Amino acid sequence: MSKTSLRMLKNSQKLIVCLDKDWDFQSQSEHIDSNTQNTKTFSSIPLRVVEDSQKIIVYLNGDCNFQTRSKYLEALRSSIKNISKDLIIDFERTGHFDFMFAVSLFSILRSSNLDTTFINASEKICKILETVSAILPKILQNNRLDIDTSSKNPSQNSIKNIWKILLIPLNALGKGVYNTLAKALDFFNFTGLTLYFFGQSLLHPSKIRIAPLFYHINESGFKALPVSILTAVIVGSAITLQGAIQLQSMGVPMMSIETTAKLSLREMGPFILALVIAGRSASSFTAQIGVMKITEELDAMKTMNFNVFEFLVLPRVLALVIAMPLMVFLADGFALFGGMLAIKYQLGVGFAQYIDRFYDTVSWNHFWVGIIKAPFFGWAIAMTGCFRGFEVKGDTEEVGRLTTISVVNALFWIIFINAIFSVIFTKLGI
Repeated sequence: MSKTSLRMLKNSQKLIVCLDKDWDFQSQSEHIDSNTQNTKTFSSIPLRVVEDSQKIIVYLNGDCNFQTRSKYLEALRSSIKNISKDLIIDFERTGHFDFMFAVSLFSILRSSNLDTTFINASEKICKILETVSAILPKILQNNRLDIDTSSKNPSQNSIKNIWKILLIPLNALGKGVYNTLAKALDFFNFTGLTLYFFGQSLLHPSKIRIAPLFYHINESGFKALPVSILTAVIVGSAITLQGAIQLQSMGVPMMSIETTAKLSLREMGPFILALVIAGRSASSFTAQIGVMKITEELDAMKTMNFNVFEFLVLPRVLALVIAMPLMVFLADGFALFGGMLAIKYQLGVGFAQYIDRFYDTVSWNHFWVGIIKAPFFGWAIAMTGCFRGFEVKGDTEEVGRLTTISVVNALFWIIFINAIFSVIFTKLGI
């Protein structure tokens, strides 16, 4: 299959197809060696093509631009159609030459099966031809590449479509893994910056914002106590009731007191409280910081040389780290109270008897296990909420999306931290 080439030649020509300035296709003959001369006439257009045994030469004279009439382009197409000889296009007498004509010229060349050479082109014309050849590389490489290959080889096209379908889930999986790793790296960087500025605050206590700290202790912690206590009572009573029923059927009903009490102190009290705080405070932190970013308050703080970590992140993180153990203490008490109600209802055991058995069978270790978990729960909730808040970009819809993500992430970290502590305390025998 023949290919098109761009090269500059300075040689003599034996054949001329002249296009004058008005593109009237006036034929013009020259003296050619009689041994190689061959004359070909196209009756459909007023054009005579004189060619030798080896090549055809086309001279483009005058302006070749977007104003060129289509009938003349069709005449040029017809003049080189079905000719199996080399084609030379001479730009020596070409005036204005633009991109539109270059594209039309290449579209004509693709329909032929000729080795094409451009000669005597000016620097401007060369740049135009090179640009169009870069845009349309297939036309330069193969004059017949416009033919639909899928119709020639449908089986190969079907295989390609099958591979595309199979690659869609793999592509989505790859992007998901990449985005997850990138977010994890960003979160670790965010955590490192928070710890750095926390260390700076310990070295320079004046940097600790006392007023925002107490404000967030109240807003994010103590104002969540009503719903947290109510949840602890309900969950504590439900778990104790189910445990009492099962142990009563086994003939050891009094064991439900120490079993459910240990469960409330070690797991249910701090865990249920952390879930409630995650749904309330993580979303609140994300929404607050996200709106501040949308309204460009963060940019204003940076312009005034205020450290956003010291003003926004540290007060929220320290507030939950301090408030969570206090709230866990209250949640444990109300979870035990709910358990006492369930035992009274199911087994008929009075409060005094419940408390006596509780002191005899439940040690302080179970209480401290829950208290130790609490600051880590608070840290995870606050860090997740603040991190997602700084990720907000664009509009308020992004605030809602990242608020939802922050709550889900906070719940995951609570479950993960709780599982890690359970394994550690079990191995230590605590």
